[in-house]
Amino acid sequence: MHKAFTVLAVAAGHRAVRGLAALSVAALSTGLLAAAASPTAQPTTGKHPAISTASRRTGPAERGKIVGWPGGNAVIYPTAGLFTNPQILAVGSVRPDGSFTVQLPVWVPVDLLGKSSSQCATLRSSNPKALSTFTGDSLIYQHGTHNGDTHSGSTPGIASFTSFANGDTRSGFVYANRNTTLTGFCQRTITIGGVTADFRQNFDLPLHQGWNPVVADFSVPQPGHVVANLKPGTGPHERWYFFTPAAP
Repeated sequence: MHKAFTVLAVAAGHRAVRGLAALSVAALSTGLLAAAASPTAQPTTGKHPAISTASRRTGPAERGKIVGWPGGNAVIYPTAGLFTNPQILAVGSVRPDGSFTVQLPVWVPVDLLGKSSSQCATLRSSNPKALSTFTGDSLIYQHGTHNGDTHSGSTPGIASFTSFANGDTRSGFVYANRNTTLTGFCQRTITIGGVTADFRQNFDLPLHQGWNPVVADFSVPQPGHVVANLKPGTGPHERWYFFTPAAP
């Protein structure tokens, strides 16, 4: 069993990040984020990101202290869209020490959701009317400039999606507008900087209407092959890491 495999990044994610720089102000000005509350709670400083559960009146909150924070105040924009160009979901603030809290909206507009088969042809939903979306990286802006991203993960490499090892975890959320169960798989080839890998995601996700925590458990069965098993829950030993996406 090969213990680890490294790539530079995922090309689609980088294209989305560049596109989102122009979308930030537009998304906020159109009222898309009207349901997002201003951050008020103090972040925790444990070894894994703190995630609150959603209620009927509020969405889940993400909070933590970003490892590798360069310092200074910043604005953080969580995004959604694992299989499509990510869209900004909410807005929060990062303090000079890297601590932050951001509240996701209680609901996601239908035009940001998609059927499972449209996200990946081999992904199946038990409810054909259900629409869903997955959260992605959170964008970091300082002085109006996009200078990095953050995501939770068990290691800096898996958080930035630049290296993979057996036992790595990466947590986030999936939003569904109806109760459903997502099953099946999605298989892609990722190639950046001359490094290529076959990447397979296996899904076994019973979802209730609204937000659902999800964790990807990674393995590297052989060199050049990466597998992520997605299931409900949160990685037990994760932290938020700051990283600068590499150009494809």
